[in-house]
Amino acid sequence: MKKLYTLSFILLASLSFGQTIPFTGTGALTANGWTLHSGTTAGQLTILTTASDSGSSLSFTGLAASTGNRTSVIAGNSEDDNYPTTSALTGTIYYSALIKAVDNTGMNLNTSAGDYSLSLGGSAGSTISNLPARIYVRQGSAVNTFNIGILNNSGGTVAPSYIATDFAVSTTYFVVVKFVIATNTASIYINPTPGAVEPTATATNASGTTTAPASILSICIRQGGNATTGTGNVEIDEIRVGSDWASVTPAAPLSVKQNKISGLNVYPNPVTNGTLYISSDSASAKSVEIYDILGKQVLNAKTSNNAVNVSNLKGGAYIVKITEEGKTDTRKLIIE
Repeated sequence: MKKLYTLSFILLASLSFGQTIPFTGTGALTANGWTLHSGTTAGQLTILTTASDSGSSLSFTGLAASTGNRTSVIAGNSEDDNYPTTSALTGTIYYSALIKAVDNTGMNLNTSAGDYSLSLGGSAGSTISNLPARIYVRQGSAVNTFNIGILNNSGGTVAPSYIATDFAVSTTYFVVVKFVIATNTASIYINPTPGAVEPTATATNASGTTTAPASILSICIRQGGNATTGTGNVEIDEIRVGSDWASVTPAAPLSVKQNKISGLNVYPNPVTNGTLYISSDSASAKSVEIYDILGKQVLNAKTSNNAVNVSNLKGGAYIVKITEEGKTDTRKLIIE
């Protein structure tokens, strides 16, 4: 049992949150696991190693720390690449990415349908047969802004659903897309809270008439249009693909710090009877937050009598965050 607890806490620090698509090398994407499926010039899509939000990566507050580097679609380029998923994804599929528009001069006007640079793929390799769940961009109505939209699939009249917001260029946004194969429907979420439950979608689209693929086998980056009207100049990072919301929206792990609250004692540990007790040198009320190994908050309570009811939590490893008189401390916790 002790080995199981140890493994649980290793998972707290190193859990894989879905499949993260890497930008860890240098040079062309096609030299780093990606495959050209459209466009005449291989090597246009490259890994950027210049300084950015955090090192050479984009970053978003509260999201699990970025790793490696980033890439960028460039106005006027035509190379399209795809990266295979580790397995065939069916049912409901999620993917997320950090995006930052360098400017909006290479994007279509805000009165147009715009163009898309990210999508899922119904196949992988040198030929892609279906590109659902497309993220669209176009110029915003205000100077130095752009709009973000979603299209479920191709076919019929191209009519992406745009969010009624002018997003600022040179700012990193956390974008999540949900695609439901059964209904051929795509939804988009802008800047959701990492580690939280799935919120209401910012926009949803089902206008494309092409039949949804039976499964998803890749994530695709596309460069469309020309130097003045197309996908524009947009940096992309931290692409994640998974079969549930939590797998593509991981929160930054909580650090486990000790001795900030004088005399803090969290017991019993493991909890076996559904009640956790928290005491300290102070008799002040305490705020108690408990997080699972995905970084998702599963309990938020206050206690003035030291007892916290945890009977609704499943057995496993957790992190407890305690706040008292402006001081915060965290503890590891096992529930049996």
